[in-house]
Amino acid sequence: MALYEAMRAQGVSKAELARRLGWPVTQTQRLLDLRHASRVDQLEAAFAVLGKRL
Repeated sequence: MALYEAMRAQGVSKAELARRLGWPVTQTQRLLDLRHASRVDQLEAAFAVLGKRL
């Protein structure tokens, strides 16, 4: 949820987050899926491109 909130606060879409990370959009969608077990390093990378720390 924190990732989603950070994205909303900055007006960053899933597609924009994917572009910043250099990942496919489907991979960034999985980060926001609460039923998917995302890896911590992927979450850290997503927060980093938003200027946040996990």
